[in-house]
Amino acid sequence: MKNEFFLLRTFILVAVAIWLAGCASSPSARFYTLDPLVHHEANPPSSAATNPVSISIAPVEIPDYLDRPQIVTRDGRNELKLAEFDRWAGSLSDNIAAVLAENLALLLGTERVFVVPRLRAEKTDYSVTMRVLRLDCVLGDQVLLKAQWTVFAGPDRKDVATHVTTFTERLNDTQYETMVAAVSHTLEQVSREIAREMPAR
Repeated sequence: MKNEFFLLRTFILVAVAIWLAGCASSPSARFYTLDPLVHHEANPPSSAATNPVSISIAPVEIPDYLDRPQIVTRDGRNELKLAEFDRWAGSLSDNIAAVLAENLALLLGTERVFVVPRLRAEKTDYSVTMRVLRLDCVLGDQVLLKAQWTVFAGPDRKDVATHVTTFTERLNDTQYETMVAAVSHTLEQVSREIAREMPAR
């Protein structure tokens, strides 16, 4: 009986030691955020300082498969991979909306850009809605962002422009940091397209 108890205790201790060793060797998670334009890259219009526009941005819609903490990449035509240890540092949808707001503020030379909790009539010169149709990231290959966006003018929300735009960025390596920077760059290009539809009022 004592021998059996000794063997059981030894087995438990060994199992616990193996489990602890496995936990100790597990890689720690890395967290990423998208980056907005830097000021010297924006080149805002000269008229913006004297007549800054006001803009409201509705929550950005993203596909369900992207609405998760793990960064999602493509592996082949139809297979998706979730990076367990490479994650977004918060809501991807909120991050896109915040970066879009910062980009438009810089591009149009205005501080009056607001992310609103839902689509509604706002007392702003323009309002923007955006829906991400595709965000295909293939490590070592490319990032593709396809988005549908609409610009409305005034509180009566007159439709100024509606477009579906697609931008790609080549990836020179398989690092997630490189991929996230490429996503930021495609979002910058979408922001520039939107800003062109917002002349000073």
